[in-house]
Amino acid sequence: MKTPMKRLLLLTLLLAACGRHPAEDEDAKPTALVTTAVVAVGAIADTVTAYGAAEVTPQGERALIAPVEAVVAGVPAAPGTQVRAGQAVVVLTLSAGTRLELDKSVHDAAVAEAAYARALRLRAAGLDSDADVETAKAAAASAGETARNLQAHAGAALTLTAPIDGVVESVALAPGDMAAAGATVAKVGDASALRIRLGVEPAAAAAVHVGDRVRLAPSAGGEARDSRVIGVDPRLDPQTKLASVSVAAPAGAGISPGQPVKAILVLRERSGVLIAPRAALLYDGEQPYVFVIAGGVAHRRPVKLGALDGDRVEVVQGLAAGDRVAVDGAAALDDGMAAREGKAAAAKDE
Repeated sequence: MKTPMKRLLLLTLLLAACGRHPAEDEDAKPTALVTTAVVAVGAIADTVTAYGAAEVTPQGERALIAPVEAVVAGVPAAPGTQVRAGQAVVVLTLSAGTRLELDKSVHDAAVAEAAYARALRLRAAGLDSDADVETAKAAAASAGETARNLQAHAGAALTLTAPIDGVVESVALAPGDMAAAGATVAKVGDASALRIRLGVEPAAAAAVHVGDRVRLAPSAGGEARDSRVIGVDPRLDPQTKLASVSVAAPAGAGISPGQPVKAILVLRERSGVLIAPRAALLYDGEQPYVFVIAGGVAHRRPVKLGALDGDRVEVVQGLAAGDRVAVDGAAALDDGMAAREGKAAAAKDE
């Protein structure tokens, strides 16, 4: 037989169980804390991100030419060096073959001059004709001119100097290398005649047109500047397999030749579209989806996307203006899960 005390304890437990409120069971369910953003109507652009470097335009390049066959003795200004007009870039010395040619030209000039003097003496003695004298005179003049040209080229011209203020773009030869007569030994570029050459995937390059807007910024970080596309070359680079897009270098941007640059090519811009933050997107295989927070509950919504523009994305289907989508904490949600919102922010319309 149960004692009165035991009966009282059992009755108390039964009453407590019967008096439990359903809300207490709800409180026991997990609740996720998320930050949200509001889907808004705005403008967006189709963009392509590309990378490249600044280079001098062909019109701004000046070639330094070897006047005669010579050997590179030194390179006082390596590629990338800022130089002033008249500053030495490459120093040459005569090759053995040029020295022989120079000696031969001097000897030939002396022989031709002696032949001309002899022709004058013979003409005075009546042993040569006027035609013989004129022939000897022309030969002496030609040989002398050849010798003088070689001597001139073998002098100060062997120090190749910058013809303009600019930057040394390239030096084709190293000390000890042979430079053929007339060969380009180095190039100096006018730093004010710059363009940006970008490597772009062939499919994307087909959608780029001269005049398209571009946002440029140094790859290492810095202020972005607006510019325009000035040329599209669909031919693929043999190494990178990318097409080339040329962009005007913004004035006053402080970009120097060879500097790496990041670019965002703006292919087309549209207004009046739904915009959501890219950070709200989740993927199930190839299918993107988001979580819409409504009434304290997370609702999974598959979405169809349009243009991607930085941290924003166009939503073509699946959302409506004013929907609040989970951003931070979205990956931890399940469909129908209780969710508590943190600070909400509208999707930026840039």
